[in-house]
Amino acid sequence: MESNSNDSKLGLALSGGGYRAATYHIGTFRALKKLELLEKIDVISTNSGGSITGACYALYGEKFEEVILKGVKKGIIRRVIIAPRFLLGIFIILVPIVNAVFPFFNTPGWLNLAIVALMILILAYAQFYILPLSSIIERIYNRIFFKGKKLKDFTDRWKTVLNSTNMETTRLFTFERTRMTDSFYNDHEKNNFVKLKNDEFPVAKAVMASTCVPFAFTPVRIPSKYFANPEDAQKINPRLVDGGVYDNQGIHKLTQSNSSCYCNNVIVSDAGQGFPFKRNYRNLISLLIHTSDVFMERIKKLQMMNSLYRGRDNNSIVAYQSLSFDVESSIPEFVRMLKDGNIAIPVIEAHEISNEDIEAGNWNKIKTQLESNIGYEDILSKACTQQELSKARGIGTSLSKLKNWEIEYLIKHAEAITELNVKLFLPHILS
Repeated sequence: MESNSNDSKLGLALSGGGYRAATYHIGTFRALKKLELLEKIDVISTNSGGSITGACYALYGEKFEEVILKGVKKGIIRRVIIAPRFLLGIFIILVPIVNAVFPFFNTPGWLNLAIVALMILILAYAQFYILPLSSIIERIYNRIFFKGKKLKDFTDRWKTVLNSTNMETTRLFTFERTRMTDSFYNDHEKNNFVKLKNDEFPVAKAVMASTCVPFAFTPVRIPSKYFANPEDAQKINPRLVDGGVYDNQGIHKLTQSNSSCYCNNVIVSDAGQGFPFKRNYRNLISLLIHTSDVFMERIKKLQMMNSLYRGRDNNSIVAYQSLSFDVESSIPEFVRMLKDGNIAIPVIEAHEISNEDIEAGNWNKIKTQLESNIGYEDILSKACTQQELSKARGIGTSLSKLKNWEIEYLIKHAEAITELNVKLFLPHILS
């Protein structure tokens, strides 16, 4: 990709987390609108549940909230279970098993065992064809959120990037208004250039690829009709899963200086609840799912360390907020980062923190100054109580419908923590 020469761009990264994330990010948008930053955003990079929010905003503008809040009250899992294609798949699986079990005492045992073994082999080889969960969910996404919209329908007022992970290349595969690809398919030096037709690509399929949780949903394929050269469909075989497998927050493209999505100032909205996860590990499937969670959590922590705690030589200045953060701990954390030399010079100057106070270790004075600068008491008065925040963090990351109080608490915390951390870490961009 060509290097972006405009270092004043503002990027917004929206993490994954199912309906919890899609709703949580609404609070982030509300805070940014209040801070008069929403109209200044140049790039929105999204993953998984955040892609629902980002895609709706790119399609509907200010009406996106209405679409999302109406949609998250409609559970997708129940709709999947009653979908004819899902029921057909279950029927295909159960009939041979029932046929083998019921006449068990009337036919040779070896024959029944052979039938069951054959069914297991067929299921292992063709599970994604028998139970095409992603195709089913894509259709539901389309009905609830996207109404047949294509990538070309995204606004051109800012760049929206939906991230997925390409299992074929182990790289990010991104969907935008003007293109969809991953860097492996866009390498002219290695004569490995594949052009895909993005204009008519369904937004619902792109969001499905971004939200395709491993061990749960079917990897998303790119149909041959979306290849500019039909022969290329025989050369490559993209298999797309959740973008969080590669980039948990959607921050990767925004902070890479050689990326066309690079932004000097970045806001990260993270709907992660933090560890530890309290789950039972009684079977292989639950263990595999938790293993995936561990991988994603590790990626998130590495990204946080690279973005926030790598000293003042970072290319991008990042304001990071999370469902797992407490409002009360944000200023003490900022001061600790200041002590360790992890706060960028433009941020220090915008807060008018003197070198003399830093060298003298006047941390209480600096803390009081920061509280005044950002209007801390006002933000604290609008934040969730500890009980409300605890309940918000207990909301799962599935696509099950949300209750009104769940929506309220998620948005309430996101709005408060976004205002607080943007004022703390990006004061130089505020008017």
